[in-house]
Amino acid sequence: MTTKKLSRREFLKLSGVAAAGAVLASCGKPTPEPTVAPTQAPDTVTTVEPTQAPPPKVVEGNVVVMHFLHEFTEDMAKAFMADNPNITVELVAADQTRLFAMLAAGTPPDLYRCQAPFIPQSLARKLLYDLTPYFEASDTLKLDDLMPANNYYKAKSPLEVGEGPIYGMCKDFSPDFTIFANKALFEAAGVGTPDPSKVLTFDEVHQIAAATTKFEGDRIVNYGWGYENGWVDRMWMNMLAEKDAKLYTDQYDTILIDSDDAKAAVQWFFDMAKEKVTHSPINPSPNGWFGTDYNANILAMAEYGFWFSAMAETDQNRGNCVMLPAPTWTGVRRDPTMTATGMIMISKTQVPDAAWKVFEYYNAGQPALDRAGSGWGVPALKSMVNLIPQSTDFQKQAYACLQGELDLNTTPLQFNPFIGESTVVDSWNKFLDQALKDQITFDDMIAGIKSEVNFAIKEGIDRIAG
Repeated sequence: MTTKKLSRREFLKLSGVAAAGAVLASCGKPTPEPTVAPTQAPDTVTTVEPTQAPPPKVVEGNVVVMHFLHEFTEDMAKAFMADNPNITVELVAADQTRLFAMLAAGTPPDLYRCQAPFIPQSLARKLLYDLTPYFEASDTLKLDDLMPANNYYKAKSPLEVGEGPIYGMCKDFSPDFTIFANKALFEAAGVGTPDPSKVLTFDEVHQIAAATTKFEGDRIVNYGWGYENGWVDRMWMNMLAEKDAKLYTDQYDTILIDSDDAKAAVQWFFDMAKEKVTHSPINPSPNGWFGTDYNANILAMAEYGFWFSAMAETDQNRGNCVMLPAPTWTGVRRDPTMTATGMIMISKTQVPDAAWKVFEYYNAGQPALDRAGSGWGVPALKSMVNLIPQSTDFQKQAYACLQGELDLNTTPLQFNPFIGESTVVDSWNKFLDQALKDQITFDDMIAGIKSEVNFAIKEGIDRIAG
């Protein structure tokens, strides 16, 4: 005989039936009570033993966690298992291709490391487990303790992110549009020490980048501005949001990259690359990554999130680092997270209770406390923000700048649920390379991106609908 485990909804439904039965019984004809003559004492007294609570449910199972193994380590897994002997943790290196292969094979991981753009597309594919009941019942992860960036993991539908059921949370986050400036390169270019209280415009960023870029012949000695190329479409979306404009139609079935507002944003990035004041496909980073270039004292401005403050200052640039507020495109201040790296539970998990235990441990236990104290991003929980390090002068300055950015309380970006996270970026790099080599015009580049992305969107819609 097998015993069916009731879902929470079924349990509540049955509880409602039982409660209704009790009400009906109370409304029926009362059962007559036995009468006892007033002078006659009962022969015996019946003692009712107090009802004992059932033993706590044993949570057990093997939980497969697909994550970056330098973030969720074997030592963390061992520490968790030592405290939870009925649960085993199996770590698998995070890889989206492998994830979909495991899903197709019917053996998906239970927990998965992802970023905010993964949420709309995964919700459309019904890959996400609704964690709302777990959050509501948890003594460890309280909904009112979540920082606003966790709203990326809430959604009413794939096209309505920010409110509704919650499907995961950040491990940490950053207002991602801040700028890390190198004071020495500013002063060497005659620009002057950057003022952390001043909000730069994108035009001013362009001017400073041009002034701080230095060549020796064709060789770049140092350059002015660096950014995460893989997030370029997210940056366009934030710039457009300052004008209440969008990169996609309301139904996300068409990219609007050829609108006047979008073309202006793309033109800014194109001009920066064309003038070689930033890295590009034909002008790659000297060290392979602009963050390393900043560390090496050859990059004047790195536009990156607060998390970079944990590694921005090195022996080569010590004393010259300053964090600046996010620049503005039109004068409207915005500084959202555009990554919101976190964790979700896969809808097909067979061990949700055990997976939630691991989820709680990673996001509110010792790993979360250690992350908060390391300075690698802003903690996802309000109760841990005070753990952000403020020992050095640079840490204190960066923390002060952070407070101003958090106070903006910028609403989440809405990502397209029908395409992959790199669809637009891959197309941008392909056509940018051709345009920088004068093989195509700027308008040809825009047309090429529009055609490729719209084709990918249609494929995505057909795949999800089918």
